[in-house]
Amino acid sequence: MVHPQPNPDDPRSKIVEFKEAQARARGKSKPPLDPEQEKRRVRSNIAALVFAGVLIAVGWLLVQKLGQSARMQDCLMSGRTNCAPIAAPPTE
Repeated sequence: MVHPQPNPDDPRSKIVEFKEAQARARGKSKPPLDPEQEKRRVRSNIAALVFAGVLIAVGWLLVQKLGQSARMQDCLMSGRTNCAPIAAPPTE
């Protein structure tokens, strides 16, 4: 595929040039990353990820327990008396 040569009079080529100049200026204006700050940032990101995982796990367990409780209440409200299973030792 042959790409046409950009026309310098085309306003779109000036926009592209301006955006490229902006990107270069933005890259130059960033201070160099301090390795110690980078380590702290990575540690805090990992801590936030672990915290979010714990929150998700606790939420899932809570939903499971509430669902189990709701099923038990539904069983009892319907008038049944054998709602809670009793674990009996196996007979030999």
